[in-house]
Amino acid sequence: MKPNKKVQSPVESKPKSVRGSKKTSKALKKEAWKAFSIYIRTRDCLRFSGDPGLGKCVTCQRAYNFKQLQAGHFIQGRMNSVLFDERLVYSQCVGCNGNPPMGKGGNYVEYYVFMLEEWGQIKIDEFRALKYKSVKYKDFDYIRIKEEYEAKTVQLLQSSVK
Repeated sequence: MKPNKKVQSPVESKPKSVRGSKKTSKALKKEAWKAFSIYIRTRDCLRFSGDPGLGKCVTCQRAYNFKQLQAGHFIQGRMNSVLFDERLVYSQCVGCNGNPPMGKGGNYVEYYVFMLEEWGQIKIDEFRALKYKSVKYKDFDYIRIKEEYEAKTVQLLQSSVK
């Protein structure tokens, strides 16, 4: 006869919000990415235009509305080690960030030029080494990332009003 209740270990390493969560790791990662992407695009819109609804693609330099921008990675592959690294993700249009044949696959020649001006070659070499670093996220990491970037976006928007 099976017991009705699942017995939990008295030592839980996961936050309460994860313990009872019905969301899969994939869904939590998607939510974390959405919050991170909104933060990156908001940051860049405010940086390049002063308006949270209008930004530019760092590779083609054209102006776009917020919703027409994506958070594009400088390091290809979207490995976990660079996935949520603010230093390596900037606003890009769909045409530059999208995969061929519809897009330019990141438009990496122009992205490199932008990053060279932004960070310099020594930092770029350090960033490239991150591609080979292994990072393993747990569900509570995705929840923390989502909460962190939602808060950072609110803070950015509030500071832009002042």
